[in-house]
Amino acid sequence: MRILFATDAVNKVSTQLNAPNYARLNELDGVHIDFYNHNYADYDVVLFMGYDAHVAEARAAKPSLKIGVIDLRPSMIENSLGADFVIVNGIEMQDWLSDYFENFFIYPIYPLLNVPLKEHSHHSPLIIAYHGNKIHLMSCMADIRLALESLAETHDIEFWAAYDIQKSGKMPFPLCDPDKVKIRYHQWTADVYEKVIVQADVGIVPNLIPLKDANAAKRHALSFSPLLQPHETDYLLRFKNTTNAGRIYVFSQLGIPVVAGMSPSAAQAIQHGVNGYLAHSAGGWYQALKKLAESHQLRAQMGYALHKDFTATVSTDVLNKRLVDFIRSLSPSSQLQRGYFSASNRKIGNSHQTYQRLNYLANFFFRRGKK
Repeated sequence: MRILFATDAVNKVSTQLNAPNYARLNELDGVHIDFYNHNYADYDVVLFMGYDAHVAEARAAKPSLKIGVIDLRPSMIENSLGADFVIVNGIEMQDWLSDYFENFFIYPIYPLLNVPLKEHSHHSPLIIAYHGNKIHLMSCMADIRLALESLAETHDIEFWAAYDIQKSGKMPFPLCDPDKVKIRYHQWTADVYEKVIVQADVGIVPNLIPLKDANAAKRHALSFSPLLQPHETDYLLRFKNTTNAGRIYVFSQLGIPVVAGMSPSAAQAIQHGVNGYLAHSAGGWYQALKKLAESHQLRAQMGYALHKDFTATVSTDVLNKRLVDFIRSLSPSSQLQRGYFSASNRKIGNSHQTYQRLNYLANFFFRRGKK
């Protein structure tokens, strides 16, 4: 199988993260991959980056090509229509793009690390670490701040945050009360994981977008029937379609246990209570962090379990073998008719007829159940 990794945007971050992983396809028997040319007819498979996918051009050069698009975003769909498959970072993007494409392969993006596993021990202070972007950290800290400050009442902890300070600037406000929690900020660099994050005892991966007034949002949430009106105890979770487990897999490679927000990808990567914890409320974050803070044995057990699961399911070697098998299994693609599932059709409330039918059915089964 001859594969071409094609993009003109060689210096873009997504290219830089993806290319090293795909280069290791050359380690597989019967597979050869080249990079950065336009000789489409010389290959069996072409992998485009989403931001410059020349699908029609490649198809014209060789109709029998199997064409895939990597890291496709909603704003880039136009030039990618007609591709045989899409390689996405998580189930969130797969679901969003399912209106337009049929075949998907989930290939998480994460930096490859080559360091020994963390050796967990009982020591002080306990280091809880975050890596990601500044805006996400600022917006998601309300409940986590309460959890950290409560934990600091009984445990000596430090919170380390690694992000691109030079590009994004310093935090405009303290993430926690400095009298309770010591915070250290670290400039993101390519080796920040192997020099800074590796020192952490626990990793946190918040991944949901907070609501300014969750109860108000619930009250305004449209439902199919008065029988299904929102209640203040309902969960209303908001996350981006680009949400993925990549930040979890950094900690996985290091053997560091994680507490993460309750996004779909996080729930795939973390078995709650087995190789980490999922949390949403301040109490949920506090209880999970407290358990890990109190036992270095538990940190080791969960951290190593997380590493074992990573190695068995989403390490580069495993992903590349599965990707090749996936491509070989593809038959000529029967792409969904463009526009069949449009963005407007997702909003069920836009169809008055559909809403009336759902409302009728809800009331019918409610009355039937009372008999």
